[in-house]
Amino acid sequence: MDEAVLTGLREVAGPELYRRNAFRVTGLPVDVDRPTARRRQQRLAAALKVGADVDGLGSSVSPEQLRGAFDVLLGDPRRRLVHEVFGTWGAPNGCECPSTTHAEHDRAVQAHAEVLDMAAADVLALAMDGRVDDRWATAASAWTKTLRSATFWRHLHHRVERLDDRQLDASVVESLRGELPGVLVAPLLQLAATADYPAPLRKSLADWPVPERDRDRLIEEAAGPQYEKLETIMGELHRLLESGDIDGTVARVHAEALPALARLEGLAPVDRHRPTSTARNRIAVALNNCAVAKQGKVGRYEGDVQTWLAEAETLATDPETVRRIDENREGFLGEERAIQEFRARVYLLQRTHGRYAAMQFLRNILSQSDDEAMTTVVREMLTELNAGEFSYRPAQRSAEERQGRRRRVLRALAVGALLLVIYVLYHFLNNPDDGQRVDVHGRSISDNPTAVACVGDAGDWRDGDSAVGLVDCSQEHWAEVVAYLPLAVEAEEYPGTEEVSRLAMFLCAEKLAQFSLPPETYEPEVIYPGQSDWEASDPEANYATCAARRMNDTRWDGQATAASSRNVELPVMLPLTSRQGSFGNPPAGTCVAAAQPSANWDEKMPIVRCDQPHWAQILGYPPVTGPWSDEGAAKAEADAACSSLADSQPSDKYAVTAALPPWWNEPGTPLGYVACLGHRVDNQLFSEWFWQ
Repeated sequence: MDEAVLTGLREVAGPELYRRNAFRVTGLPVDVDRPTARRRQQRLAAALKVGADVDGLGSSVSPEQLRGAFDVLLGDPRRRLVHEVFGTWGAPNGCECPSTTHAEHDRAVQAHAEVLDMAAADVLALAMDGRVDDRWATAASAWTKTLRSATFWRHLHHRVERLDDRQLDASVVESLRGELPGVLVAPLLQLAATADYPAPLRKSLADWPVPERDRDRLIEEAAGPQYEKLETIMGELHRLLESGDIDGTVARVHAEALPALARLEGLAPVDRHRPTSTARNRIAVALNNCAVAKQGKVGRYEGDVQTWLAEAETLATDPETVRRIDENREGFLGEERAIQEFRARVYLLQRTHGRYAAMQFLRNILSQSDDEAMTTVVREMLTELNAGEFSYRPAQRSAEERQGRRRRVLRALAVGALLLVIYVLYHFLNNPDDGQRVDVHGRSISDNPTAVACVGDAGDWRDGDSAVGLVDCSQEHWAEVVAYLPLAVEAEEYPGTEEVSRLAMFLCAEKLAQFSLPPETYEPEVIYPGQSDWEASDPEANYATCAARRMNDTRWDGQATAASSRNVELPVMLPLTSRQGSFGNPPAGTCVAAAQPSANWDEKMPIVRCDQPHWAQILGYPPVTGPWSDEGAAKAEADAACSSLADSQPSDKYAVTAALPPWWNEPGTPLGYVACLGHRVDNQLFSEWFWQ
């Protein structure tokens, strides 16, 4: 591509394509020779110097414009040839062109110049009415016919020969052939880029002889300043939201970002232009973030939160953004249901124990909660109770709440934790005679019931309060408390929630085996101390309450543990891996009794104390993160994690195996950890404890 030709085309491309044409400015014909042009330059310069009128020279031409025009005519012949294309040719003069070639070219120039001579304000005013002057179509049709004429291009080759300059050759004409369509539509695009309603002008681009692939590129180039402006606006909005001004951010989205996007989409429609799609999606993300921030403050999915999220959904173009918006809405709806349930419990407390009890209860929650949304909700309820206006009406579930399976969101955990407290209170108020309520995990083992205690309800056990409703074991019940198991024999620091849970589950499963309860029917259920309850200096306070329940929480009557417990060490059936995490796996320091050739680590397998013959020792559960491209990559990280636990491997007769579960790459189920096993290479049983 000839650089001088490109420079010349860039100089003329625009609404003044014809007004600044060198031949139109100087009043000279397009085939003027250099000596004639130079004499004309001298005569005009002298006339302008004394202020005289010159025939053929418009009164609006300035000395600077005149000087620039003569620079074109007397300078680089490639720039001159560009101006010849847009000048008036007149009758053929030695070029052997058919007269129709020049006439058609001049009609195209005249039609185009006429529409470009219109005031820009008039063009834009018509566009606002959704119209475009018919002369645009006339000019497009005339230029299309001219550019498709072989004699038009032959004339340009003739002019290259006549100008007879070593800087000119056939490649200059080919450069013009490739670039002329874009130059012809540049004025239209520049006008469209300044219009408040550019769509009519942009649509008329289809009348011009520009290939579709080039059309989209030219539109995006013309829209460049608008993309930059919107990018600047979004950067400012991001900083404003980061400062905490949520309402101010949304106000500017509506006042600045959305009008700018509307103009941009009129020029570069979102369905054809990826930069427009990206800009639109950024606004959707901003509105989504504002909705999330607002909901985090007010704790309700209503008003602005609903409106902004709906706006974000209509604007989003990226599937990931759409997914996140949908996930946020589902989370908000879940929290809204939780808040309604919360309100129902407070309303029940007010009805049964009076307004003061309800207010006291809310104040207690307020003193313990650091969740801003929950604090806002609780304060609103307190205000209503104070004014005697507190009420509850079950909310009608909307269609969007009934669609599909709902995902949990992390923020709902704070609400859920408080609702557990409410549930305990609700259960107590509504079931005062539902069996005797006894604390089955007191300050020490001696504070608990001594006989087997039968728990009536699963929810009562799992509500976070160790005081449960007990029933006679001859009645239907959910579980039987069978033992209180020490977790420490000497003073020690808290070993961690997962380790305490694993040890409690193993000891409880062992106790169920001693009661001869079949593992395919009964499972262990435990209450164990958290970090705040652990007494580092008092081992007797660190114990687990062990209960037996049936699989799938099936209820039964009669005492399952009526037979006496055998005080022997028996294998227990536990899995090494679980989708629910490692809390229910056997603890490090216990052993797998028999080799597992199928390596299905999710299935229950016999676990024993390591002083009994065993196949493998459980070394620990180190974390692994992923994601991985394939099973080989996952296994490599798991093997490395396990090797780090076995740095004191006794000899080459022993090996370490990483128990990688079959669901290592299952979507929505992060692996999180791997179980590490130390065993003999020949898979024979042994009784020693080799790894420290």
